Amino acid sequence: MNILDLKDDMKNYFRNSIIIMIALLSYNCFGYCYELCINDKINQHTQKHQFIIAFADYHLKSHPSNKEQRMYIESLLKKCAAVKGKLIVEDLSSANNEGKMICCKFGVNCSEGVLGQLADKARALGIDVDNVEYRYCRVASIGPLLNDSKAKPHSFKSSSVITISSLYKEVIDEIEKIKKYDDGKFLNNLYKNTISKVQVALQKMGFNNHSMTVADYCKSLCDKQYRQELEKLCIFDSALIDMNIMHAIARCSEAPFVFIVAGGSHTEKVNIFLKRMGYKSIIKKSAIHPRPVDITIVDKFIY
Repeated sequence: MNILDLKDDMKNYFRNSIIIMIALLSYNCFGYCYELCINDKINQHTQKHQFIIAFADYHLKSHPSNKEQRMYIESLLKKCAAVKGKLIVEDLSSANNEGKMICCKFGVNCSEGVLGQLADKARALGIDVDNVEYRYCRVASIGPLLNDSKAKPHSFKSSSVITISSLYKEVIDEIEKIKKYDDGKFLNNLYKNTISKVQVALQKMGFNNHSMTVADYCKSLCDKQYRQELEKLCIFDSALIDMNIMHAIARCSEAPFVFIVAGGSHTEKVNIFLKRMGYKSIIKKSAIHPRPVDITIVDKFIY
């Protein structure tokens, strides 16, 4: 049986990832949570419950729920610190676990919205944080092109400076890191299968000339499918984010509460994997765009 079968939900995965990437690349991390999922499992060693609470965020500029939900999440961070909880976040505006957050002096300038510098704020409160983001070069170089796909690629400085080798190295470094994860049979097989799929996708991207700039590469893309090719360039390795989230969960089995704030495509996959690992879904609330979900329901679990 194939542990990781992305085929059935590829359309959903593709759509959600596109939404995430396009909005993030606008250099404004405004957004709101449209889905809340809570999973529960009893730790066999401590016989205590572990709740994994995932917020799926939808990026939309200036949505009225941004400030309200961000205020609640910041209050939730204080509770998270008090109960020694864990935060796993996909945050381009904060440094990741390796201390990276820029590429060739280019980065995301954002301090507002649901995700804006969330990892940094949590770290300041003493919370154990895993920022699973790594696509800083991708965001800095492809973002401007997606925001204005009619403009010439060389009209953007970041696209003209950042090379294909930077994009390639970003993915390869992440693959090599995931290869070293050792989290049990199920997850190890999941990592292996995912890496294999991403390696095939990476090969198809045609990153042969590493000295070529991103602008040069994008200039050679087919005009009729230009935007689609840009989108594909952004998400072909998105499953690696899923693996980083699962690894972060695996290494915090003692935490009573694990909070995940990430794109809907990622939380959807994580929920599937958690179910296979014995977690039970006790709450799943979602709202249809452009309505936000009521995330204050979390108060019933954390006092």
